[in-house]
Amino acid sequence: MAGSYGAENPQNERYRLSFTVGGLLALQGKILATLFVENEHEYTTSDVESTNGTTAIDHEIGERITRIRKQAIEGNVLSIRTRSANSRVVSEVLKRLSALTETEIHYLADDDTPASDRQALMWVAMCRYYALVGEFANEVLRERYLMGFSTLNKDDYDRFIQAKSMWHPELEELSALTAGKLRSNVFKAMSEAELWEKESDTLLPSLLSKSVTAILENRSESFRFFPTRER
Repeated sequence: MAGSYGAENPQNERYRLSFTVGGLLALQGKILATLFVENEHEYTTSDVESTNGTTAIDHEIGERITRIRKQAIEGNVLSIRTRSANSRVVSEVLKRLSALTETEIHYLADDDTPASDRQALMWVAMCRYYALVGEFANEVLRERYLMGFSTLNKDDYDRFIQAKSMWHPELEELSALTAGKLRSNVFKAMSEAELWEKESDTLLPSLLSKSVTAILENRSESFRFFPTRER
C-alpha cells in the first residue's frame, strides 16, 4: 500500500472530522490488515501515471479497499452485532489502514507482532489519516513531554482546538455534541495506545520497540506523534 495514499494533507482547507467512534481500533486493525495481506496477490499493478492524474497503484489500492470492505462486512470478521455498526467500524478502520505503508500493514498483520507495537502503528495510522489528531499529537502531546510536563488534560485539547479554529472555521461549526465525541475519542485512543493515563491525566513516555522504530525510519515524521525524544 502506498504510504501516502490515505494520509491527510495538513495544508487542506478543511480537516477530516469523522473520528467520533472506536478509539484506537488496534485489534480491528490487525484483523483487517490480515485481509490486506491475504488479498495482495490479486493486485500487481505498477506505479504509473494514469490519464486522469491518479496513479495506477492508487487505483489498485482503492479497488483492494473496496474488495476488503465488502468481504469484512459480509463475513462479519469483526464480530459486531448489527450490520450498520459493523459497516461503520470496518469503514473507519480501512480509512486508517489506507495511511500505512505495505511494510507497516504486514507488521500489523503478523501474529508474532506484540500488542504494544500494533497499538503504536494504529496510533500512527490515526495521526496520518486525521491531520488534526496528528497535529495535536505533535504540538501538544509530544511538546508537553519535551517541555517536562507530566500531565495532559482536556483543557489542553480545548486550547489547541480554539487556536486551530482561527484558520479552520469548520471546527467552530461543530455541534457541542460532536466536538465532545471527537475529544473523547482522541483521549480514548491515547489511553489505548498507552500514551496517556486516564485516571491521573499522566503523560506516558513512549518506548517504541526496535522493530517499530526501524519501520518508522522510512517516514521519520511519524516519531513526532509520540511523547518521546526520538528524532
